[in-house]
Amino acid sequence: MIRWFARNHVAANLLMFAIIVMGISAVRNDIGLELMPDFELGRITITTVLPGGNPSSIEETITVRIEEAVADLEGVKKVNSRSSEDLSLVSIEIESGYPELDLLNDVKVRVDSLTTLPADAERPVIDLARIPITVVGLAVYGDVEYDVLFKAAEDMRQALLRVDGITQVSELQAPPRELHIEVRPDTLQQFDLSLAEIGAAIQRNAIDISAGNLRTEDGDILIRTDGQAFTADQFAAIPIRNSGDRVLYLGDIANVVDGYVLQRVETQYNGQPAITIETFRIGKQNTIEVANKVQQFMRDYEPSLPPGLKLGNYNNTAEVVESRLTTLLTSALQGGLLVLILLSLFLRPAVAFWVGLGIPISFLGGLALMPLFGLSLNMLTMFAFLLVLGIVVDDAIVTGENIYRHQRNGMAPADAALHGTLEVAVPVTFGVVTTMMAFAPLLMVEGILSDLAIQIPLVIIPVLAFSLVESKLILPSHMSTIAPRDEQNISWLGRTQQKFSRGFETAIIRIYRPFLDLCIANKTITIVTAAMVFTVTVASMNSGWLRSSFFPEFEDNAVFIRLTMPTTTGFETTRDHIERIVDISGELANEYIDPNTGESYFRYFVSVAGLTLGETGPVFGSNRGMVIMEFVQGENGMPEGFSVKQVQNELRNRIGDIPGAERLDLQSTFGDFGRPISVVIYGQDFERIAKLVDRIREYLRSYPGVFDIQDNYSSRKEERQMTLTSLARSLGLAQADIAAQVRQAVYGFEAQRIQRGHEELKVIVRYPEEFRSSINDVRNIAIRSSAGGETIPLQDLAVLTPTQSPAAIYRDKQRRAITVSANVDSAFYDVNAIRADLRSFLDELFIYEAELSYNMDGQAESMEETNSSFALGFVVVIIMIYSLLAIPFRSFGQPLVVMSIIPLAIVGAIVGHYIMDLAFSMLSIMGVLGLTGIVVNDSLVLVDYINQKRREGMELMEAVLTAGETRFRPVILTSLTTFAGLLPLMLNRSTQAQTLVPMAVSLGFGIIFATVITLVITPVNYLVGHRIKHASLNRLRQLRASLANFWNKPDATAS
Repeated sequence: MIRWFARNHVAANLLMFAIIVMGISAVRNDIGLELMPDFELGRITITTVLPGGNPSSIEETITVRIEEAVADLEGVKKVNSRSSEDLSLVSIEIESGYPELDLLNDVKVRVDSLTTLPADAERPVIDLARIPITVVGLAVYGDVEYDVLFKAAEDMRQALLRVDGITQVSELQAPPRELHIEVRPDTLQQFDLSLAEIGAAIQRNAIDISAGNLRTEDGDILIRTDGQAFTADQFAAIPIRNSGDRVLYLGDIANVVDGYVLQRVETQYNGQPAITIETFRIGKQNTIEVANKVQQFMRDYEPSLPPGLKLGNYNNTAEVVESRLTTLLTSALQGGLLVLILLSLFLRPAVAFWVGLGIPISFLGGLALMPLFGLSLNMLTMFAFLLVLGIVVDDAIVTGENIYRHQRNGMAPADAALHGTLEVAVPVTFGVVTTMMAFAPLLMVEGILSDLAIQIPLVIIPVLAFSLVESKLILPSHMSTIAPRDEQNISWLGRTQQKFSRGFETAIIRIYRPFLDLCIANKTITIVTAAMVFTVTVASMNSGWLRSSFFPEFEDNAVFIRLTMPTTTGFETTRDHIERIVDISGELANEYIDPNTGESYFRYFVSVAGLTLGETGPVFGSNRGMVIMEFVQGENGMPEGFSVKQVQNELRNRIGDIPGAERLDLQSTFGDFGRPISVVIYGQDFERIAKLVDRIREYLRSYPGVFDIQDNYSSRKEERQMTLTSLARSLGLAQADIAAQVRQAVYGFEAQRIQRGHEELKVIVRYPEEFRSSINDVRNIAIRSSAGGETIPLQDLAVLTPTQSPAAIYRDKQRRAITVSANVDSAFYDVNAIRADLRSFLDELFIYEAELSYNMDGQAESMEETNSSFALGFVVVIIMIYSLLAIPFRSFGQPLVVMSIIPLAIVGAIVGHYIMDLAFSMLSIMGVLGLTGIVVNDSLVLVDYINQKRREGMELMEAVLTAGETRFRPVILTSLTTFAGLLPLMLNRSTQAQTLVPMAVSLGFGIIFATVITLVITPVNYLVGHRIKHASLNRLRQLRASLANFWNKPDATAS
């Protein structure tokens, strides 16, 4: 096939154009654009609401029963839960690789079959936990009445959904509407009614019912009632009782309020009342296109808002996408330019052009296959293209340089193209395949990084495959068209290349060859020195001179502040804390001024009291609040010298400790891989656990790099336990009867749910707030007895004993658990070292706690799982590379000679992190995995050339020295192009690029270090391996001769 394509220029060019067209078509039509790839949380959530339930009863009657029902299902890795007031939330972590939908169906079957859940509990909601991909947040804001604001926000939401290209919009991040029917207790006594009777009357009279079809000669006629109420006036007209000539209507005895859920929330956008919603990207939608549609919608829709209202936006991820990808694209273009310059220096300009053409062809081939793998253009896939930028021309360089060498030696261009390609076809092919296999283990990574790690090999492997196709089928055809150089008419570029080439050849003869002779003459010292360098470098990592972290942080263009106070905290207190945080943020905003514009780097503030955003959506509560601060985003990201992380740290220092706060989170990064420090304590004795929590917090505070130390040991909430009196028992009242009537009065009960336009409203019947705001009000609740229907105050029927219970109960692995967690500044402190010290402290702390136990969770657990995947992957890579090398060499020993360069390449990666002052992270390890496949390529070509020369009859030493001199140019060139492709990213100091630098450093420095060593160690190891092989063969021959003599000796004696 190589021969046919080399001589058929039309076929080669048609193949090239087909790849180009497919790649361009995929980019234009099939590839989405986003900041980070979609990834599954790998969890199933089961949410159950029990109105009026306390944490202890919800744990016992709902949470534990659901946990027991699902824990033994195949595919369940871990179960944890939270039982709080009114709510049970069970979270199931799915085993990696197990079909999520299959497990979801199994969970639904198990939960739906439960018959022991409380009758008052709502039906459990079971779903896969997902993180919607936010594109732009919108805020309707202005100093107007709340009803006007809410209606304007809902109208805008519906208008936004009608825009072509906008397919998913969040619900309003505000309490939903609710219809309240409030009946005074004295009114109930006056008319001898109960709340339950009123609810039953509503259900009977406010309803649409079909009475069937009447068949007539003219056709069927549907007969139905049309009595469903929708508005407060319609509900007020519902008849409750008919007493003689007078009908008692609901409006006569109740105050019907068309209001909102009694959950106070106040949102402000730049200091003005607001309601916010968010738009999302789904499927292959382009983030920037969706954002542009939203921005156009804002411009068109804002004039139609009621007077006093405006539209604002926040969390515009499209700007972040554009700046991050622009940074990577700029680095790629700069790297590509450096690669072309290097090719032009080492090779003839025409040769450099055809070799360099392999880069866009291979990239377009990789882009053409991205839709098949469900990939988008995001930071990780763009980074993968950047990583492979210098690698992708390695096979073309070796092939093109070999063709060029034959052309310089006088061979005709067409013959040189064919002969030069075939001569290196085997080592080049296997070299590319080893590189592909080195990245393949990233497809098998387990844990939280799996969805991120898989992006890199799914780009690199296809690109390398297309580079192999290009170098074998397209490049020879193009190279065969290059005419011999006219020495009388050489351009300035050609003369420059000639001078550089002559200088390079001189360096080989005067510097490299003598140094190689020296190393060969001192083989033992050379090998021992290399082994010592590797051993000392790896051993030094444990001494702490190189920092480590789990995963680098992807810096956002905003700071998110989330505050959680004890559940007993009033709304006003939480709001005061949020306002203080906003004031501090405003002061800080005035200090960060852009010197070019004189304006603050800050764009807006969004503050919310009464709500925070969790994984599954808004979480309401008077004890919750949050602040979002966004910064100006330029075309190339954040202004130089401005760091969002720096602002976050300054904010943390100025806010300080908030008295009584359970959690205060400041986040300025994408992704959540768990906290660096997380300790889960298991046991039933909460009081004992609380003392250990204090000890652990105190220990963590002793580390200067540890901050945001928190725990989920919820504050104790005051409650009243109800014990029936003898009077209640004599009247035949059961505990459940009294509890139900108390819950109806205080919490209310749902009489109906109605669909009004786009809203689903609950109809709640209960006492007015002034009759359910104190313990005395509860004591005076009139309880209707089952015998005679008389009403008796609760205080005569039950004793209310004050007690305290946790505001929330957490469980992990079906045991009660409390978690202590903290963040670590990994830029200056070694997370693993702190974690190791903490583990030693905990081991001593728990020696005498027989009934308690602990486990390291968060990033520690994720890191152990991911590290085991990487360890397995590294073993798989080594075995695969060895196997792939053994096939073309037809030898078991020579692959070891080629692979002996891998440990020293790892030394280069480690030293590179030290030079660049970077922490060694999971991305660094990914780079090392890829490095193992790349660095063997040069060694493979070198050993193959030695073998080739020996087959031609050349002496061993001459073959080794000739191979070193001849392959010096392509070895140096392939390594320099790889390093040059990564150099702009490694030197990029912007915050947008820093998170991706570790992998580039592993590859770049590892390759450079390995190149220098390859040209020396590989020839030395080849000679040593040859000597060992012959010594072994001689020893084997001697052993055979001895055995033969031994067995023949008795025969001789007998004769």
